[in-house]
Amino acid sequence: MLAAEELARIEDDVSGIRQAIPGWVWDGHSLPVPVDLIARELYNLRVQVVSVEAMREVIGEDPEGHIGLSGLLLSADGEIWVSRPELDYEWGERRHRFTVGHELGHFVMHQNGSPRIFCRGAEDDESESRSGVDQNDPVPRPVPEAEANTFAAALLMPFDEVRKRLDADPADPVEDLKQYFGVNNKPAIRRVEAVRLLSD
Repeated sequence: MLAAEELARIEDDVSGIRQAIPGWVWDGHSLPVPVDLIARELYNLRVQVVSVEAMREVIGEDPEGHIGLSGLLLSADGEIWVSRPELDYEWGERRHRFTVGHELGHFVMHQNGSPRIFCRGAEDDESESRSGVDQNDPVPRPVPEAEANTFAAALLMPFDEVRKRLDADPADPVEDLKQYFGVNNKPAIRRVEAVRLLSD
């Protein structure tokens, strides 16, 4: 997890973005948060669902050995690509929203210098819980990836709403956030941890 100062900075950035969203894009309350529409209307980014082959064609060889790619930010083209197979999972819509939020986080936080391509691998898949990987084990990630994950979680799960739900002391806070906000396990875990840390 990022340091508290970094979490607070991202929280402030997302709060500013949320305040800038016109009511006709999102009323600030309806769920799930319409991240595709936010990307398009606030940042002029088109969200495209594409084949794995199209993604591989853009990035070429995958030196990091990802099993698959979830998303790409093609900043020069003004596009976020999401892998078509993501939508085949029963949790596909949830994962799609997180991937778009993650790539939007790269666009907002990491655009300095020349246009770049950012990739999101399949490592944050809900299926990890089915393959025996402990969802609570920390997975070291490059800082930009951790920041983009934090950004996506903050955008999809507004701080004040999460805090209200945690204050209600649900039996399973992670499951409560998953169901309420329409997210997967790992983003909900991260959000519980971040909001608790920032609320202390």
